[in-house]
Amino acid sequence: MAAGTIPGMRIGVIDVGNTRSKRAVFEGGRIRPFQGKIDAWVGCRVGRSALPPGTLELGKDFPSLVRNLARHPKTVGPDRLAQASAAWVRSGRKACVVVSMGTAITVDVVNSKGEFLGGLIAPGLRVMARALHRETARLPEVEPVRKRSPLGRHTREAIQCGISYAAEGLIRSATAGRPGRVFGTGGDAPLFRDLFDEWVPALALEGVALSYLCSRR
Repeated sequence: MAAGTIPGMRIGVIDVGNTRSKRAVFEGGRIRPFQGKIDAWVGCRVGRSALPPGTLELGKDFPSLVRNLARHPKTVGPDRLAQASAAWVRSGRKACVVVSMGTAITVDVVNSKGEFLGGLIAPGLRVMARALHRETARLPEVEPVRKRSPLGRHTREAIQCGISYAAEGLIRSATAGRPGRVFGTGGDAPLFRDLFDEWVPALALEGVALSYLCSRR
């Protein structure tokens, strides 16, 4: 992806999420493993950890590539806007949908004008698993997996089936009839890879870098 590339510039990108932080280098129009000298640090943060000193932050120091049309724009997480920005560029600046599966499951919609229209936020797979365990007397906490049948033959498997089918039903319902490509990202997205047109693990990092480069024009 050559969009927004500045020849020779190596940009350090960091995404501070609710569960973990990710960092990489954006060079030559693509995300690469973090190493070597960095010309500038940019990032987005939704978790409690702080960004490294001197990091330019999406939403504060530069805007997202997509235009935020949410009713209350300041409440939209910068990670969602970053993912939407990268997906819009990857789709050839056409309408697209982003499904992110991490601590939360989010489904966000971008139109062909590059406008972020909004989306939904739901509990992630592990949040569902922990909630069932904590809010009941006897249900165990399980490791979420993808299930191809809704028939659990024991309690642990029944919980896994419920979580899997809840997530799959949500994604299918939220993306049905939406124009454009569906992009998947986030730690649990590989489990549901067949529901996406494209799976991009570093979509947020890519979107932060592209948004920053666009703001420098």
